[in-house]
Amino acid sequence: MFSFLGHYYPLFLDGTALTIIISIIGVLIGIALGLLIVLMRLSKVKIFQWIAKIYVAIVRGTPSMIQVMLIYYILSKALPIPQVEFLGSGLDRVIPGSIALGINSGAYVSEIFRSGIISINRGQTEAGMSLGMSSRQTMFSIVLPQAISNLLPALGNEFITLIKESSVLFYIGVQEVTAQALGVGGTLYDFVPPLIVAAVIYFILTGVMSLAMTYAEKHMGDKYIRATN
Repeated sequence: MFSFLGHYYPLFLDGTALTIIISIIGVLIGIALGLLIVLMRLSKVKIFQWIAKIYVAIVRGTPSMIQVMLIYYILSKALPIPQVEFLGSGLDRVIPGSIALGINSGAYVSEIFRSGIISINRGQTEAGMSLGMSSRQTMFSIVLPQAISNLLPALGNEFITLIKESSVLFYIGVQEVTAQALGVGGTLYDFVPPLIVAAVIYFILTGVMSLAMTYAEKHMGDKYIRATN
């Protein structure tokens, strides 16, 4: 049933590598954008608050497939991205696709950050201010480090979600795992075995990420216990 892997496994390897790369780029963009959005959301400037709220509402209220296609067509016209092949896909598709994933992830990450910041005791902020720190210094030196530490599991779950969400990039021709599976299925005139292989690959990637997050949580928990003793 899976004898085709002997011939087509390089395609799945390329697709897996590309999935990992675009997911990492996407989550890095998402974290940076999410942090910016949450700072705008918590700002005292009303226009910043409204921009952040509208951005989150649009991203959360529209399908990720539509977002990917819109961003791809907009960026392909606005930016001179070279049509250089990278792991079977053109950079003119990989770059907009990664940016689209990051923009989508940024809305959810901003909400994760916001819930974490709100959960920090108000006394922490007041303590920083009493030491002569500005509100910005207090946020970046006291509040955010604690919030990120508390929200590590949620951020890890967002990365796992992003790995699975990367499959929508096959709509713009990015040859990630799903696209490779469909391509092999079209060649074999049988889509079931290649899609099973793709599902196993996603399962392994998300499983490894879950184990990594469990280790990170335990390590940070042990570090916190040692610090408080």
